[in-house]
Amino acid sequence: MKKRTARLAVAAAAFAVIAPLTGCANMLSADQTAKYEYNGGDGAWSREDLEGVDVRGLLLLQNEDGDASVFYTLVNSSDEPRTVSLTIGPETVETSLQPGETFQQNSHAETSEAEPLVISGLNAQVGELVDVEATVGSASETIRAQVLDGSIPEYAELLPTTPAEDPTTDPTEGAADGTTEGAADGTEGAAQQG
Repeated sequence: MKKRTARLAVAAAAFAVIAPLTGCANMLSADQTAKYEYNGGDGAWSREDLEGVDVRGLLLLQNEDGDASVFYTLVNSSDEPRTVSLTIGPETVETSLQPGETFQQNSHAETSEAEPLVISGLNAQVGELVDVEATVGSASETIRAQVLDGSIPEYAELLPTTPAEDPTTDPTEGAADGTTEGAADGTEGAAQQG
């Protein structure tokens, strides 16, 4: 009985020594974990050196019409003025920053004076990553920003709103000659176009 207990104890000790040397623990090195950088919060961050400018929290919130509100923060840590260009879908926006200045593109934030930024016709799939080209001087980086919708309650009020459609004709126009008759069901306009 004592020999069997001794063998089990040796086997358990050997397993305890060998287990950490296999699997995931063996794949990580001190260098990898020391260089890992976690950016908390929503949205994507730049990873390259953009001449001292950081792009933080880049996020696109898209409505059902394919239009997206854009949110991000720019931080100029350099000691010189910088102009940041962001190409998002079909549009490009530029922002000038003074040395040490932070700009927040979020019209809903009390600390921001920015107007809403809406990209029309983005038409991305919800959850898709969209390439945003950030350029500062001669430095550039493609940042992959996620497209979300209003499924998360906190985002629902941040979606772009579609303005009400303006009527293309005055409903009283042509009343004197009777051409508005049938306009309610669209038959008059259809007859005139055909």
